[in-house]
Amino acid sequence: MATGLHPGGSRQAMSKRKKKSGETPVQTHAAPASGAPRDPARTILWALVAGLLVMNFVTLAALGRRTRQKPGPLPHAAEHGSIQTSPLRDFAVVNAHEHVYKKSHLDNYFAAAEKTGIVKTLFVASSAFTLLGQGHAPDEMTDWSSEEVLRIARAFPGRVTPFCTIHPGDPAALDKVKKYAAEGAVGLKLYTGHGSFHDRPLDALEMLPIYAYCQETGLPICWHVNLMRYANEFERVMARFPGLTVIIPHFGVAFYRPTGKPFHRLEKLLDAYPNLYTDTSLGTRSILVHGLEMVSEYRDVFRAFCDRYSDRILFGTDMVVTGNSEKTSAWIEAVILACRNMLEKDTYVFSFAARGSPYAYAPAQNTYGILHGLALSDEVLRKIYETNFDKVFAQKSPPP
Repeated sequence: MATGLHPGGSRQAMSKRKKKSGETPVQTHAAPASGAPRDPARTILWALVAGLLVMNFVTLAALGRRTRQKPGPLPHAAEHGSIQTSPLRDFAVVNAHEHVYKKSHLDNYFAAAEKTGIVKTLFVASSAFTLLGQGHAPDEMTDWSSEEVLRIARAFPGRVTPFCTIHPGDPAALDKVKKYAAEGAVGLKLYTGHGSFHDRPLDALEMLPIYAYCQETGLPICWHVNLMRYANEFERVMARFPGLTVIIPHFGVAFYRPTGKPFHRLEKLLDAYPNLYTDTSLGTRSILVHGLEMVSEYRDVFRAFCDRYSDRILFGTDMVVTGNSEKTSAWIEAVILACRNMLEKDTYVFSFAARGSPYAYAPAQNTYGILHGLALSDEVLRKIYETNFDKVFAQKSPPP
């Protein structure tokens, strides 16, 4: 999941810009008597005032229409000569980062996945805070969600890869990880490097036995770690357990500042620890759009990163699959397409990013939702989509 947990049960609030009138009251004057000579300066002043009033009226009317009307459809891609309308490239894609609330919510996801080349999905167990939003505690539902993901994996063998989760304050956390592993979990999801979950250092003493178990058995950890906040804590864990297999999703949440220190810290960590991976997921709704805008603006940085670390990157969507009425099959398909287009196309259109969308990143002023992608080579894409996923589990051994 992306930075700032994106609840699946409520639409994220978008910031609203307040418009303030800067008009100054106009002073009125008596008209000159008929036949009296007119003051040229006053005539010019009146003409300017009248023109400003007309312009203000037209602007206010347009704003009124814009707030009353729903956003119109995007212009057809053919109107923009640079837009690529080619189909997705032919890969058997593994989605290595997704959340699901209930098995009954998967129909829309699987329908969209079939249309967009997704053949397997790694579903991570989640807390109620992730699935249902604000008002729910970070440790609520973690046991239930772990069991539900395992039930889903048994119902869809070969199509679903299950990761369990625990809360670090649970005294039985290690026993639960062992239990879930015996029941079929092939990895562990940790949220402790997320600001809403960070209630103790990542290298807290009570977590060390869990890291030791994961290193001993090769159980991979999908670990949300915000490198802008907790890089030092995370590096202390890796220094103590260098054999851990860890996926830090969302480019370590450093995609917000791709030319800053956190992004460079991610590169140094990947250089230092050969079992460390990242994924291309960004988040859901407005977080996704913000991330896509960053990739679009700094595509040379992201393309160079993907080329250099092509053996260590997984594909992910992280949209949080729930029963929310907004998350139709078409909505899910649009998200998957955007996540793939970001990697495959030079330029593409994503309606969520267009001005008027509730998810649009306002500073981008992206009128039509036109974004630049990375246009990665087939060689790099095959690793990200297909082969790197199996490498994550190469060191895994049966649970003791």
